[in-house]
Amino acid sequence: MPLIKSAPPLAAKYIDFYPIRDKRNIVSLHEGGTPLYKCKNLGKQLNLTNLYVKNEGANPTGAFKDRGTMVEITKAIELGKKAVVVASSGNMAASVSAYCANANLPAYILVPQGIPIGKLAQTLSYGARVIQVRSSYDDAAKITRKISEKHNFYLAGDYAYRREGQKSQAYEIVEQLNWEVPDKVIVPVGCGTNSSAIWKGFKEYKQLGLIEKLPQIIGVQAKGADPVVEAFNKKLKEVIPIKNPSTVCSAISVGDPLDGLLILNALRESKGNAVSVDDNSALEAEKLLAKTQSTFVEPAAATTLAALQQMSEQGKVDKDEKIVLVLTGAGLKD
Repeated sequence: MPLIKSAPPLAAKYIDFYPIRDKRNIVSLHEGGTPLYKCKNLGKQLNLTNLYVKNEGANPTGAFKDRGTMVEITKAIELGKKAVVVASSGNMAASVSAYCANANLPAYILVPQGIPIGKLAQTLSYGARVIQVRSSYDDAAKITRKISEKHNFYLAGDYAYRREGQKSQAYEIVEQLNWEVPDKVIVPVGCGTNSSAIWKGFKEYKQLGLIEKLPQIIGVQAKGADPVVEAFNKKLKEVIPIKNPSTVCSAISVGDPLDGLLILNALRESKGNAVSVDDNSALEAEKLLAKTQSTFVEPAAATTLAALQQMSEQGKVDKDEKIVLVLTGAGLKD
């Protein structure tokens, strides 16, 4: 534990927290250690004294996915797989492609129609084999599972190993706040893997006695792709899929979230909330973040600010609460 407290934040320093058997096999691009900073200009505009952003767009491929990809591709090598297959709406495609290039593993990427050109170009630049599916992300994910089973490829995606890597965001937030726990952590929700991973990370630090309390997790979805919000607000025991999700926030345009139940439980367990924002609010929030804090993010990441504005207007946020917005991807992604 002394090393955890003294070493600077970086995803690889938490190697003992990941399900990796041989540390010599680790495939890392020095992910993690992303900046967390106080929003003075934006906080003043919103009348909030303790507003912070965690800028995950500062990861090697410009998105939070790199933390989970580090663990996944390391496991692919550990398991002796000769290739990797993944379905992605963009960010994971680029991330998996980059780490596979580093590990000299062929990467087969299935993407839905309408993938942002920036993410597609980035994925191709790493040498991945890209197959575009004339359907949704959910259908692409089903096909990758069949390919994995037939050819014995490593199936990357929003599964258990990825969640293990992405929980390091919670560790870093605590350390960067000088071992204090925020009151609220606001996170975009697509498949639910990242947001539930962050909750897992906070719980692990509490179990280890490194923190004394837990934050509320606020999950944010875009209208048109908000089955988790619907399930939370209606107090349902399961997430009812949306057949044709539609939103400009491509990174969270998921109608049938794989880890919907996990994030639903995390929201309830943390006494948090689920918020749905429209596309226009997300795009306006994207501009506001850039103008006030010089932080340019993709629309999906900006939904966190749009949700905070909505909650503030509804009187659901106290002026002095310590709030962290998790900004999941850089602006040029989309």
